[in-house]
Amino acid sequence: MRNWYKFLILDKIDKNNNNRFLFTNYQLIQNNKNFKDIFNFENFKKNELFFKQYKFLKNNLDPNKKTLFIGSSWGETEFFLKDKFNIVASDSEEQYVEFHKKNTNLNYIKFNILDLENHKFKYDQIVVNNIEYLFDDQQLKMSIENISKISKTGAKVFVIFRSRDGFVIKIIDQILTFVETYLLYLIKKISRKVYFYKGHQGFRRSLEEFKKIWIKNRFELQSIYEDLYEVDYNRLRIIQKLKISKLLSKIFLKSNPYLNILIFNKN
Repeated sequence: MRNWYKFLILDKIDKNNNNRFLFTNYQLIQNNKNFKDIFNFENFKKNELFFKQYKFLKNNLDPNKKTLFIGSSWGETEFFLKDKFNIVASDSEEQYVEFHKKNTNLNYIKFNILDLENHKFKYDQIVVNNIEYLFDDQQLKMSIENISKISKTGAKVFVIFRSRDGFVIKIIDQILTFVETYLLYLIKKISRKVYFYKGHQGFRRSLEEFKKIWIKNRFELQSIYEDLYEVDYNRLRIIQKLKISKLLSKIFLKSNPYLNILIFNKN
């Protein structure tokens, strides 16, 4: 595990951004100012990441099993799966729960995987929505132990794990994105007041490190789905402009898939 920081150019600094959980929510809200639009299926299909997750889950979830989604955030994928599957979306943040109560018929509950107080249900099928990067090792261990507690024996757990760590990802995170963003900041500050901000996004882990934690907690790995081999390279504006992400993915032998879905069985 290592610390992962994101570099931003902001018009103002919010003290809440020093907390990785609040920082993540800030970005989710900032990036979805017109969030109601994402519940239009034609708009949803334009988000390549979410649409690939949706298609994979649509083809692999068992429609006869009640499925808990953990860390749903706005719940776009859950919303478009709910007519075919028996879905319970969840998040620890009240604002997402309230949004769905007022605007959709998605079954959405407030639920914190780090705190099982008053939660007595067990599930045959669970989807974990890329929340591992927010947790340090102790919190991740606790979350997996709690998932084990709410999983029936033989339950299937789909874990969405993005951007596995490695040498190339470390260089992009720690050097290239910093240099590129700081240079852009210097250019922008000539004409207006802006701030260069280093926000604690969370933590990075290698695939092997991540798998071991699950296996130690009585989960058996069944398979791994990999996709989106160019996304991490395209975090750099220069690579987007030169349009060389496909070439880089080939050079590095597709070793840096952004989308990883691990399927475990509960022993």
